[in-house]
Amino acid sequence: MTREEFIAKNAHLFWYIKKEAIPKIGNEVLVEFIFNYGTWQDVKDLIKIIGYPELKRVYEDITDRKIGNYIPEMLDLMGRITHKYAS
Repeated sequence: MTREEFIAKNAHLFWYIKKEAIPKIGNEVLVEFIFNYGTWQDVKDLIKIIGYPELKRVYEDITDRKIGNYIPEMLDLMGRITHKYAS
C-alpha cells in the first residue's frame, strides 16, 4: 500500500482537515492521527509505509514540544516502539 492509498483509506480519521488538504498532510499529522484514532493494524501499516527512522524523527520532534495533541498512552507506545526498533 502506498502512502497515498493509506491516507485515502483512513481519510475519515482526519475529521477536521479540509478534504482537499488531506492528501497533502505531512508525516507529523499522519502519525498523530493514526496513533490517536487509528487501529493497531493502522499503526503497523503506517510503520511499514514511513519506516522506523521517520517514526523516530517525528517522535523526537514532538517530545521537544511543551504542548502536544497526543493521547498520553499513545505517545508512550510510540516512545517504546522507537526505542526498541529505531535505536
